[in-house]
Amino acid sequence: MRSTRYAQLALLLLLASACAGDAKVDAAAPPAAVALERLAPTVLLPNSKVLVEGGTFASDVTHSLVLSGKSAKGELNKVFPLTPSSAQPNRAELTVDADVFAAIGEGEFEGTAYVVSQNDFGRNQGAPLAVKLRFANYLTPTLSAVGDGIVYLNSQVALDGGDLLLAEGEGRSFVELSGCFMPKDKSGDCAANGRQVQTTIDVSPEQTKADLAARRYGRFPFAPKIAGILPGHFSGMLTLANEHADGVITRSQPKMVTFDLLRSKMTGFDQVEVSYGQILSIRGKGFIGGNGVTSVHFEGQFESDKGEKRAVSFEIIGGFQSGELIQTALDDSSGVGAQVKLRSETGTLRGKWTPTLRFGQETIEADAIVIGLKIARIKQVVWVNFTASFVDSLRRFGLRAADERIRRRVIAILRRDYEGINLDFRLTQPDDYQLYARVDINGKDPNGMGLLGYDNTPGKDIDNERLHDRIGGVNALTQEDGYPGYGGIFVDSMLGFSMHPPAGVTKSPLAEKRFDAIFDAVRPDLGSEVTSVEVLSVPELADASSCPAKDRAGQVACAIHVLGNLVGHTTAHELGHSLGLADPYGSETTYHNLGDAPKRLMDGGADRPFGERAELDGEGPAVFCFDAYQYLRAILPSSSPAASVQDRPSCF
Repeated sequence: MRSTRYAQLALLLLLASACAGDAKVDAAAPPAAVALERLAPTVLLPNSKVLVEGGTFASDVTHSLVLSGKSAKGELNKVFPLTPSSAQPNRAELTVDADVFAAIGEGEFEGTAYVVSQNDFGRNQGAPLAVKLRFANYLTPTLSAVGDGIVYLNSQVALDGGDLLLAEGEGRSFVELSGCFMPKDKSGDCAANGRQVQTTIDVSPEQTKADLAARRYGRFPFAPKIAGILPGHFSGMLTLANEHADGVITRSQPKMVTFDLLRSKMTGFDQVEVSYGQILSIRGKGFIGGNGVTSVHFEGQFESDKGEKRAVSFEIIGGFQSGELIQTALDDSSGVGAQVKLRSETGTLRGKWTPTLRFGQETIEADAIVIGLKIARIKQVVWVNFTASFVDSLRRFGLRAADERIRRRVIAILRRDYEGINLDFRLTQPDDYQLYARVDINGKDPNGMGLLGYDNTPGKDIDNERLHDRIGGVNALTQEDGYPGYGGIFVDSMLGFSMHPPAGVTKSPLAEKRFDAIFDAVRPDLGSEVTSVEVLSVPELADASSCPAKDRAGQVACAIHVLGNLVGHTTAHELGHSLGLADPYGSETTYHNLGDAPKRLMDGGADRPFGERAELDGEGPAVFCFDAYQYLRAILPSSSPAASVQDRPSCF
């Protein structure tokens, strides 16, 4: 379809054996207690978000916060539901909605807080934490200090005050600026020759400060709307204000402030070299966006790695990120790509980079910089995305505890199979490339066909023109062509190699006893699933020569290694399809090598037996045949030497 042996550590292995049968017992036990460490902020309004920090808030457990003590309404003992954070396991959140606020009332609360955790098998209570909280309908901000008076456009001006609004549901904090701005190229009376300023700018709470609970720190950008984009001097008053969710506004006492606005400038790049599809990050001070534009003009020459030189000039329209950062993605039609053939040329741009700012009727040239930028070989970045359903399938194999090790093995297989080809495999979503491929490693096949893997990208991408294929999700174009719509790698289907697969999995024509000899010992329906202690106690195998094993440690090591081989092999195969294989310059409907030969990665599914995929008994690993490998080296050339493979098979 398109589709060491190892030294035994006696003590650790004894512990692993002792714990091997404990997994099911632990699963049927009450949850661990969560020790509460902090509540923030301590001043709360209607719709405030309370950060609850402590031990691990397991996502499959119900957690509640209990407040017990004295409030404005008298004695209080209330239970409030918590929402665990998906990003930080030691955090949960409580929203002070109308019911919570009404239960406690406006005023002071002093007492204890603790977390109760509950599942189907019981509950557990964490140690209490002494807390003092203040509940208020409205907060009047205070203002102690404002920045240092030296700014560039969109510089973040620091505020030191108190009682700022934090969460979106509380409302917003903002500054009111009034005064006069005198451009640097003018003199005399500001009232006559300058610009009168009367404006407001939203304030962002400084979330990185350790005392977030004090609602003390904030910042606002010195935006172009204040005084335009020309250098100059502002003098006037600044007031900090809170606009609450119901529209009520409270204000601090005004404070006299002055700001010297300096000329914008470019300072360099985040990258030393860039390639096609990559995001170029341009650093500086005083960049603008929104209703304004920052562009960068290059004037200089391109020196190719072949020794050729030519004069080039182009303009980049920067995507605004902040006053200190604009970005652009390298394509083949604008900016760098309008002058350099990014798919085939490499070399260095040397010359002058000059930013220009445009805002309303104002235009100003910022301070330039002379710097070189290396243009590197075209690279295919691949995000190997292990989904939640992949983890579900690991449970069916009894290998949930080996998740991270299996992922590492998969990536190792991919890097080995594509050695000498300019691919970059990532375990997290790239943020430095706009053009990258994605392969989803899933659990079950949503097509209902029991596929091991399927490249659902449209057609044959000969010469890898796209660079942004997604093998995964649903693709309506492939459905229109009569092919299955859902793509990706389907780990659940690999249980079909068993002579006795679990319920819901169809036995594969390629099923054989060696699969069961490796996995039966760890499958939860047949043996004893692997524990985290066992994973830590066994080494990572260099190959499968010791598999299948008879001792428990060997069985665990083999199961991890072989499943990684199976997933890695299938992923490498499907990715090969998205790169234009097999037979890229032949028939548009030929997706596999013709015929059957040993160890050819792009042979059809029926021609790649389990032993070859699992790399058992010398049957693997499968590799790209000679012409396919040369094709990949041509479309994604690498400075690394070609992979050393003896007797790489013919494609024909």
